[in-house]
Amino acid sequence: MSIDKIFTGKLAFGNRLYQFRKAVGLTQRDFAALMDTSQKYISDIEKGESNPSLETIIRYAVFFGVEYFEFVNPKYPVPTFDQLPFITRKAIQAHRKKQQSEKTKVEQRKATNKAEGIPGRAKQLHALLESGFFKRSRTAKEAFIKLNPGVSKQDLGDYAEEITRITITLSQGKFLKLLDKLEPAPGTTAVRFVTKDPSVINYVDGPVGTKDIAADEG
Repeated sequence: MSIDKIFTGKLAFGNRLYQFRKAVGLTQRDFAALMDTSQKYISDIEKGESNPSLETIIRYAVFFGVEYFEFVNPKYPVPTFDQLPFITRKAIQAHRKKQQSEKTKVEQRKATNKAEGIPGRAKQLHALLESGFFKRSRTAKEAFIKLNPGVSKQDLGDYAEEITRITITLSQGKFLKLLDKLEPAPGTTAVRFVTKDPSVINYVDGPVGTKDIAADEG
């Protein structure tokens, strides 16, 4: 089979996943969270840049309440939200409820910060950068903990959206000129950020459990 046909097949499957996802009102981030994977992986599948296993295809089909061969059949009708399995509808509703709860907490904290004269997220992150916090590689979660010392580690799951927004903020605007975005450390999925250093071309991780030497020198 030619490479072109393989890519066309993967792209067709990606489009199929996109149709199923959009039909029930799920964003890539929502679906990734429900499937316990990354948004990038879902994005790669939908762009035909990933090669999901049969096990993954079956798992997605079960989620939408169809057989795996129906899931990949472009002529098979895409189900609406009301046609999804009960357990899937329940999972989606729980996910949305958690998102709303988190959004409420974030809005309450923003209101409190504003009332107390505490600067917004971008200004807080710039202050961290100026303090030297990013002289060694740091994740968005580490930045969130530094900015919110009153939040316990056990409650971090309630702030997943805010941590994601920190990642987004650090990946754009003025931060692009000030920070290097590093790949996740071995054994993790969290991207890291470190102060740019023109003399460092590649930041190489040492063995798990050791310091990120190149980043420490940045």
